[in-house]
Amino acid sequence: MRDKGLVWKKFLVIAATAFLLGLLPYMLQIITADAEAVDLGLAAERLLSRLAAFAREYVPHILAIYITATAAIIFLEERNPDRTILWLMTLAFLPVLGIILYVTLGPDMKRLKTRKLFRPLKSYPPSTKAWGHAPARVRKTSVLAYRNSSTDICEHCGVRLLVNGEETFRRIETALSKAERYINIEYFIFKDDRLGREIAGILTERSRAGVRVRMAVDGVGSRRIGRGLKKELERAGVEVRTFMPVSFPALRNGLNFRNHRKIVVVDGDIAFTGGLNVGTEYLGEGPLGPWRDTHAEFTGDAVRALNAIFLSDWEICSGQKLSADSPEFAPSRQETADGASGCLAQIVPGGSGQAWNSIEQIYFMMISESRERIWITTPYLVPSEAILEALKVAALAGIDVRLLIPAKCDHFLSFWAGNSNIEDLIRSGARVWRYKKGFVHAKTLLMDDAIGSVGTANLDNRSLQINFEVQAFIYDAGICADLAAQFLDDLDDAEECSLKSWEKRPLRHRLLESVGRLWSSQV
Repeated sequence: MRDKGLVWKKFLVIAATAFLLGLLPYMLQIITADAEAVDLGLAAERLLSRLAAFAREYVPHILAIYITATAAIIFLEERNPDRTILWLMTLAFLPVLGIILYVTLGPDMKRLKTRKLFRPLKSYPPSTKAWGHAPARVRKTSVLAYRNSSTDICEHCGVRLLVNGEETFRRIETALSKAERYINIEYFIFKDDRLGREIAGILTERSRAGVRVRMAVDGVGSRRIGRGLKKELERAGVEVRTFMPVSFPALRNGLNFRNHRKIVVVDGDIAFTGGLNVGTEYLGEGPLGPWRDTHAEFTGDAVRALNAIFLSDWEICSGQKLSADSPEFAPSRQETADGASGCLAQIVPGGSGQAWNSIEQIYFMMISESRERIWITTPYLVPSEAILEALKVAALAGIDVRLLIPAKCDHFLSFWAGNSNIEDLIRSGARVWRYKKGFVHAKTLLMDDAIGSVGTANLDNRSLQINFEVQAFIYDAGICADLAAQFLDDLDDAEECSLKSWEKRPLRHRLLESVGRLWSSQV
C-alpha cells in the first residue's frame, strides 16, 4: 500500500524538475541570441532583463500552484488542527520558505503509513504467567500498552531508581567497566567534555579488550560529540553510528524526528534508561546550576526489552537487522539489581514506526484511571489538549493532581508555552510547583500506588507525538513509594504557584506565553 503523502511529495519534486527542464531550452535560446553580441556587458544586461521579465510573468503563478498543492496536502495529512493552522499561516506569511519548512519539518510519513496498515491485536495478550500476575488494578493500562505498541509485560524485573547524575553515571560506568561480551549504548546528547571523555575511555578500553561495542547518537542532539572523539572511538573498534544525520541534499523531513532515547545495555544482564544525557551539565556543572534528574537501572526481562528498542534504532542507523532473541544478546546471568525486588514492567517505545502515540495514550489512561493521585515531574508542560483536559477533569473530580516543573528557562518556546497552561490547571484544582534549586529534568509519572513511570518522554507534544522515546511503566508498590518519596523531597526545593500570585504576573509574561502557546503544537 503506497503512502499518499510520499506520492504527493514525489509529485512536487517531479513537477519542479519538469519545469526546470522545460525552462532550459528557453534559457539556452536567450544565451544563444546574445552569444554574438560584441559587448559582453550588454549581453549580460539583456540576459538579466529577460530573466527578470520571465520571473515577473511566471513565478507568481508557479508559487501559487505550489502553495495550493502544499496546502491541500496539509489538509489531507494533518490530523492535529493546531498544527494545520500553524502550517497554513506559515505558508501564507512565508510562501517560499514555508514550503521548504513543511517538506523538512512536516508530518511523520512513516507513522501515517504504519497507522494505515495497523490492524487491532486481540483484546487480551497471550496467556502467560506475567499477565496472570498483573494486578487487576493495572489491567487496562497494561493491555493498552500491549495493543498500541506490541509491548509484552516483563516478568521478574529488578528496578533501581537512580537520582541525579553522580549516582547514575557511577552505576553506568561500573557496569560498562565490567562488560565481557557486548555494550549497546545510545544517547540523544553525547558531548565531548570531561564526562563524555570518561565514558568514551571505558568504551575504547572494553572494545580493545574484545567487547563488541555499538554506539548510536542522534544527528542533532549529539552534533557536539566532535569528529575527533568519534575517530578515537572508531580506531579502538567501537562501531559509532549517527541517527538521522542532518543533511540537505534532498527534500526530507527526518530533521524534525529526533531520537531522544537514552539506553545502555551491557551483556544482556543490566540496562539503563531515563532522563540523563552525557555531558557535565547533567552533573550540575552547567549554567542552569544543580541538575535534578531521574534514571533507572534494570535487570531481568526488561533488559531484553530495552535491547530490542536499541536494535530497532541500530537498524535505522546501520542497516543491520539484528534480533534481541539472538544468542549473542542472551543474558549471562539471572539476577535482580542490588536492593530491588522483582516486579512487573512494560518498556514502551514511542516515535516514528509506531502506529499510535503510544506513550501519550498510556499517560491518558493512567490519568483517567487514577483514584487517588497523579504526580508528574516534567521539564516541559506542553501536552496535547487531550492530556491537558484529562488532568483538569481528574483534578475537578477530586484526584490529587500535582505537577513539578522548572522555574528556569532552558528552551524559550517550551518554557513559555508551558507557563501558559498553569492558570487553567490551578483553576481546575491541580497544584503546580516550580523547582527553584536548579533545573528539574526528570520525566516521571505516578498513578496512585499502582503504576510508576520513568523514562525519556517529556510531557510535551514533541516527546509524545514526534520524537523517538522510551518509557518504563512499572507495576510495583515499592517503586511507587520510592517515586512518591522523591517527589515530596523535590517539593521542598520548589515553590507552589498560587492562583492569586499567578494572576498578577506581568503583561510581558502573558505576551510571551501567548507566543509560546501559538507554537505549542511544534515544541
